[in-house]
Amino acid sequence: MPREIALIICVIFIVWLFARDRNLRPMTSGALWIVLLWIFIVGSRPVSLWFGLENKWMRLEDIAEGSPLDRYMFIVLIALGLIVLHRRRIIWSEIIASNRVFFIFFLYCGISVIWSEYTFVSFKRWVKDFGSVVMVLIILSDKYPVKATKAVLARFTYIAIPLSVLFIKYFPDLGRYYNKWTYNVTYCGIGTEKNSLGLIVLTGGLYLFWDFIETRTTEESGTDWSELAIRIVLSLMGGWLLAISDSATALVCLILGAGTIYMMRLPVARRQVRHLGTYSLAAISLILLIYFAPTILGLFTGIVGRNTTFTGRTNIWAGLLKESTNPIIGTGYQSFWTLDMRERYDVNSAHNGYLETYLSGGWIGVCLLIAMIVSAGRKMKGELLTGNSYSFLLFSFIITTVYYNLTEAMFGGLSLIWITFLLAALTYPGPHSEEQEEEQDDYEEETCLDLSPNGNTRYAIPAIPQIAQKMNND
Repeated sequence: MPREIALIICVIFIVWLFARDRNLRPMTSGALWIVLLWIFIVGSRPVSLWFGLENKWMRLEDIAEGSPLDRYMFIVLIALGLIVLHRRRIIWSEIIASNRVFFIFFLYCGISVIWSEYTFVSFKRWVKDFGSVVMVLIILSDKYPVKATKAVLARFTYIAIPLSVLFIKYFPDLGRYYNKWTYNVTYCGIGTEKNSLGLIVLTGGLYLFWDFIETRTTEESGTDWSELAIRIVLSLMGGWLLAISDSATALVCLILGAGTIYMMRLPVARRQVRHLGTYSLAAISLILLIYFAPTILGLFTGIVGRNTTFTGRTNIWAGLLKESTNPIIGTGYQSFWTLDMRERYDVNSAHNGYLETYLSGGWIGVCLLIAMIVSAGRKMKGELLTGNSYSFLLFSFIITTVYYNLTEAMFGGLSLIWITFLLAALTYPGPHSEEQEEEQDDYEEETCLDLSPNGNTRYAIPAIPQIAQKMNND
């Protein structure tokens, strides 16, 4: 098929999906288009690359500055986002008070630009991170935040997955590249490299899986075969992209996230949420055991087609830990990877979010990061106990972010995984929306808790918030 015809078919398919979702998953406000554009740029490639303005024209010392076109685009989107939040009359003091731990971490990152070798460059990167916070707050402050989340994630999936298939199949100069280490053809789709393609599939795949289960359990009008066919087609596209991208981290995270969503729908799993802290500690112990037990590590990495060095990552980690950085405060926000460091290690990240945080923010940054994750987990524990299905998706975002950063550095910065984590971790202090109240009422009427000691007897006790709160306190 000529690639021009393939392009036309792909565009028609995307437009049809958008038009079809005007009623099924409507954009609840015009501001969501700003969020969608931000997520699309972050999840795919910078605007300068879409226009063919690669870094080839830039001097080596200017690479850290980035493209002026990208800079102006982000400034415009952040400004528009702040205008939206201003018109919604959000109270920043209340938002900060409701998310103290996160903003302490974020403020520390901002303060750390002071001792960065490239202060202004670090500051600009911190401002871009603030842009992601603004975009997430636009979703959370929407009158219907759940519908807003569905609308944005659905439309991103409709664009990113079909276009990635199109680029790889019919526009190889855009969707493929040569791996500089293996010299083999590698696939990136609309992303910049294979891991960004993996993140696209991870984000879209988790949404498709959650939305499919949600639709099947709440739909009363019977089976919508066209909706089912669309989900199958997009899932097959995503599966093919994930297979050729060879992104083991994205594959494992997709399995973990989908498994989390499915398990949370089971009463036996929801009853264990009150022990979330214990299970988290056990998971951390298991991860450490895998890392430091060569036999177990080899078995685990062999399953996903990797070696015990995680494709050379452990060698990089060992070298980075020997670097003479300040162990308390680090080198400053996202400032470790100077041009000299990039040339020395031939990479531009530590490929581990926790180590990356240590290099840039020291032990203070690591402790604040862990505190932020714990805070997000506590918040999610309360929401999971209420049985709100939306919280299942958000919980999967936290799980995948925590695991993804074991082999990639995605805490902060412009990345899809960080945006989804913010969506789950941040709390908007406004009143409950009508949509959330209706969902909670439906759950209270239909769901009963199994409170028997041995789990064999089911009591018809409505899962009202008071019982959930009591379980949380216990």
